[in-house]
Amino acid sequence: MRKAALLSSVLFLGVAVGFSKPVFMDEEYAKGLCEAWNNTPELVDKLGNSSSFTKVPERKLFLYREDCGDEKLIQLTIKNENGKSMCVYGGKAKDERTGDDFLMYADTSRWMEMGRKEYGPMKAMMFGRLKFEGPKWVAMRNMGPFEAFLDIIDAVDSDTSKCP
Repeated sequence: MRKAALLSSVLFLGVAVGFSKPVFMDEEYAKGLCEAWNNTPELVDKLGNSSSFTKVPERKLFLYREDCGDEKLIQLTIKNENGKSMCVYGGKAKDERTGDDFLMYADTSRWMEMGRKEYGPMKAMMFGRLKFEGPKWVAMRNMGPFEAFLDIIDAVDSDTSKCP
């Protein structure tokens, strides 16, 4: 009986402490998004072979939920490793943005619509659903991978009901 009670307590503690979903666009979510990137051939292979994207050794993508405020910025760092564009960091923003990097932000509902493939990046930007700053020529030349990135935005099971 004592073992069963102890096991129940441990299981309850594990559920209460360690098994909750990350909040959409928090540090844990960014780690998962980095993993999703590395498991998406359209991003890893096509961007790795894109001379416009790999022109610099490293690019950073900064993202946030507009309805939660820009102070909760996350960052993905993408490096060219042997012809593959690999995500080597996903977490809270730790670097300054340069002219080679991208900033993207949208309301939570718009991020989810893009993740569900309701529309692509061109429509999202044309209608102001996705705000975008960065080297536009690079983005335009890599529209397929850019769309693949937006498609995985909901790949990490996360809680969208609260802000990070």
